[in-house]
Amino acid sequence: MPSSQPGRPRRADVDERLAAATIALLRRGGPAAVTVEAVAAASGIAKTTIYRRHAHRGDLLTAVLAEAIGVPRPPEDGDVRAKLRFSLDEAWRQMADVLGPGGLAAIVGNTDPEFTELFRDALRPYDEALVAHLRDDARAGLVRADVDAEGVVSLLVGAYLGELVRHGRVDADWLDRSLELIWLVLRPTGG
Repeated sequence: MPSSQPGRPRRADVDERLAAATIALLRRGGPAAVTVEAVAAASGIAKTTIYRRHAHRGDLLTAVLAEAIGVPRPPEDGDVRAKLRFSLDEAWRQMADVLGPGGLAAIVGNTDPEFTELFRDALRPYDEALVAHLRDDARAGLVRADVDAEGVVSLLVGAYLGELVRHGRVDADWLDRSLELIWLVLRPTGG
């Protein structure tokens, strides 16, 4: 988060503390828990310092989410399943590590429509990359040609949420188990 304002240079540790406090509050209590006052208390950083960096709560959330989510990395080399796993792991990480239970509850319940849209905008590049990979693989004959890429992505995202609802957690092996199940639908005829 480079500074465009004149004056003292920003201290990276302050930005890191703000981000850590914001994510912790979001994960526990959802976006409603992320107020400038709560971030100041959790981070030990004065509200005036926060307001010098971020004009308002929405600006703070936008900056922290953008940094935490980042931009999608290209999938590692490998076969279709390995690339799909890599991309899906990135999307699931956003739900687990960035949103946590509080953020997920806010999105599922749409309790803060502005936040919901903010997160969807931040997650969109991951979603689009995964859909694009599936479509490219379908054209290349690596998965069924008639694959509904959008539907597959929704099913795989839903697999995370379904497991969380059913068991209160998503174990590490669930990603591979989900991919194995969906591969039965994706694999090319004779594959």
